[in-house]
Amino acid sequence: MIRRLLPFRSTPFSALAALTSFYTSAEGFVSSSLSLLNTRHISRTSSSERRYAPFKNLQRMTTSSLALSTSSNSLFLFDFDGVVCDSCDECTVSAWRTCQLLNVITDTGSHPPHWLFDKMREIRPAIEVGWQIPVLLSVFLEQNISDSSSTAMSVPEIIQNYEVLVDDWLQSKHLTSEDMIEKFGRVRDDWIKNDINSWLDINTFYNGISDSITTCKGETVLVTTKQQRFATALVRHAGIDEQSMSNDDIYGLGMYKSKADVIVDRMQRGHYEPNNTHFFEDRWPTIHKCLKDERLEGVRFYLCSWGYCTADELKLAEEELRVEVLDLNQFTRVVIK
Repeated sequence: MIRRLLPFRSTPFSALAALTSFYTSAEGFVSSSLSLLNTRHISRTSSSERRYAPFKNLQRMTTSSLALSTSSNSLFLFDFDGVVCDSCDECTVSAWRTCQLLNVITDTGSHPPHWLFDKMREIRPAIEVGWQIPVLLSVFLEQNISDSSSTAMSVPEIIQNYEVLVDDWLQSKHLTSEDMIEKFGRVRDDWIKNDINSWLDINTFYNGISDSITTCKGETVLVTTKQQRFATALVRHAGIDEQSMSNDDIYGLGMYKSKADVIVDRMQRGHYEPNNTHFFEDRWPTIHKCLKDERLEGVRFYLCSWGYCTADELKLAEEELRVEVLDLNQFTRVVIK
């Protein structure tokens, strides 16, 4: 994995300012955190050096031709985790602390062992919603400390069977998805309250993405399964101000039924044609669902190869005529054209 630190430009908007608008009870949070906040910005290049060439087919539009079709009369919708922000390490730490809060792990350290970060990054393509991360972290740990090595599933097996694993785990712990959302959010809130700088710094941004969104001439919308207050704080920390993307244009967990519904709603609200509507996502299952939705016929879909997707998923995307597989450089050309 290649990680490179690059400076971001300063911004008049702070992550703390974005966060405080979501808290109805201060309880000393604002005053205690204000002095902690600084505006160090970290950017990360692609999580691997892989580059996937577009599927060669005469019937398929190339990335350059797609870029030429964009204009100020275009709608751009972005997933967050795996497209704009590499949050995998932060999610792993928050998941670890959530498991501690639930007493499903006995280790009292504030951070998981180093090897677990790499394993959770391997499992990350299976995750659809953030609250599932502590569940799979617990499943992975339980299987790897089992007395019988034959019971431990490989990473590909965990990815393939994650829905069953999540359901079984919830039943065994007598918990619900709502319980997990609340606990996972509480852990993040506590982290932010106690050490906002370390929380901001562990969430890093892919190189060039924030600048591309800021300079985009079309309407920009974020659609994420992260809770809105966290996504908004990170977007502001990345230097994307409210002129480029307002708080109302950030759709977080619980604010919509499906990403397809958000795309349709924003198309109708802004009177955007499908061929001027662009959706960027790193999860192939999400794009695959959208492709089956007749309401999205003609919408342009992009699978972001730098995010949390597998080589097999990238191959599937390359074989789909309605999907472009992008690398970071191609993303910039499409968005700012």
